[in-house]
Amino acid sequence: MSERERRDSGLRNGDARRFAGYLKQSGMSCLVVDQTKDHAVLVFTGPFEGGEVVWRCEFVTLKAELQRLILEGSRAVEGLRNFIEIGDPVPDGVPLRVGLALTHIDAAAIDKMILMIRQYKNLRRGRHEYGEVVQLR
Repeated sequence: MSERERRDSGLRNGDARRFAGYLKQSGMSCLVVDQTKDHAVLVFTGPFEGGEVVWRCEFVTLKAELQRLILEGSRAVEGLRNFIEIGDPVPDGVPLRVGLALTHIDAAAIDKMILMIRQYKNLRRGRHEYGEVVQLR
């Protein structure tokens, strides 16, 4: 099986072992699908609920999260807290949203966020906010 076939098969089927093998062989910590200064969409593997999963992650700055809430017509929001939001597993992985008080998202921020998710022992489904409220205007 070619490297691309291993990647695509792991992504389609949520096969964490196969996708982790692809990442290791390619020397990458994740597959970056899309990235701007405030937002990144990436795929990586890590532990969850006693096993290894494919994380399908949307990583945002709190400023980007505030803009999303405003566009959706949410009530006035003056401040937000860092958050991790984990959805129910689907066939191709586990949906994950992470929002952090960063000025921008770069390779170093992505690597640190992935490390945080991989090392966090008590991840559970739902939205979990932590840290101080960051005032955004």
